[in-house]
Amino acid sequence: MNQYISKAFVYHSPGDVRLEELNIDCSPTDIVVKIMASARCGTDRTIFYEGHPKVDPRAPIVLGHEFLGEIVEVGKEVMRLKDGIGFKEGKRLSNKYLDFKVGQKVTTQSRIARYRDGLMLLDRPITILSFYINGAYSQYMKIPKELVLSGSILRIPDGVSDEDAVLVEPAACALESIFSTPHPRRLDEEGRHFFRGGIKKDGLSLIIGSGSVSMIYARLCQIENAKKVFILVRSEEKAALAKEILGEDIVPVINPSYGGKSISEKQKIEDGLVKDLKDATNGHLFDDVILACSDADAQRLMLKLYNPNGYSVGACFGGTHRKADKVDMDQHHYRSAKTIGSSGCSTKTMETILSWLKEGKLSLKGFLSSQKYSLATDPKEFFTTKANGLKPVLYPWDQSLPENHSSFK
Repeated sequence: MNQYISKAFVYHSPGDVRLEELNIDCSPTDIVVKIMASARCGTDRTIFYEGHPKVDPRAPIVLGHEFLGEIVEVGKEVMRLKDGIGFKEGKRLSNKYLDFKVGQKVTTQSRIARYRDGLMLLDRPITILSFYINGAYSQYMKIPKELVLSGSILRIPDGVSDEDAVLVEPAACALESIFSTPHPRRLDEEGRHFFRGGIKKDGLSLIIGSGSVSMIYARLCQIENAKKVFILVRSEEKAALAKEILGEDIVPVINPSYGGKSISEKQKIEDGLVKDLKDATNGHLFDDVILACSDADAQRLMLKLYNPNGYSVGACFGGTHRKADKVDMDQHHYRSAKTIGSSGCSTKTMETILSWLKEGKLSLKGFLSSQKYSLATDPKEFFTTKANGLKPVLYPWDQSLPENHSSFK
């Protein structure tokens, strides 16, 4: 059993993240990986500012769960971990899966959940990487047996770039909500509705939000054969960025921030936006509305954008921890609409994203910030940066930044 001295960003409490050295060992049932890159989830930014009821009681802890790692050690008993749990409950783990090798590139599912009928259950998880056990804002990370037993360690196929690999988990979160979006397909003899999960083919889609995950949603809507994809952004700069990354087929719609206004002023702005979007879509509005930002006002706006003909679906991904005022739930009644939510991703959707990347069906190129962050960066900068509107990534072994580097304002 080897020991690894690892520098890491360690979360202690809201606003308090410190660069520390950890001793990481590899027990007979563990795997240790060298972290090549770790992208910052929006939840981690929220934790830095506000804390989290599942994280704070376990602090100090290392956050970070969107990562690419390279195996540096495999415990001698890993091959004997046969009885699956969570996603693999009731199944025997294959020798092929358990045959982990030093040098293999991997990522993992972070929420080791219980499952029923193939569906991930959110309550009482077995464990959660970066919430219950140390995560990937570190030079090395230990993968304990719970992640092995649940089939949560996913090898990166040959030909998949490091940039794509580090985004597998957030892309799978987007795909999870898309695949749980119910569009009616037909009725049976009794009038019972049958649904297909996914974006409505040849329909109109709108994403509210303009960060990396929002743009991943837009890319997935294109793959799902939406007729046209709109994305609601805050500025001309974000509109240009969306065009640059997603191509000329994307339709950016600029709606400047109005969070500081009164509720009556907000509603007036939203009603004007809805009118403009009706004009742009010949009165159709949208069959799929995806909320990919943590904004309570956007929750209210989403319900106003459903197709008047009926059967639109809104997908909420982005917890606000706030209550939205003046939400018109009657839209569900008068437009036969549905609003669904999703949290995280299943191991199955991570496998699907990896498969699509390998096949060339999906590319995640361009969704990461061009600015690099390392463990020499001020932790506050990394946890709070807006990174030019794209996802920031920590490169724990990057020594190119000087010790006093900080562009935090």
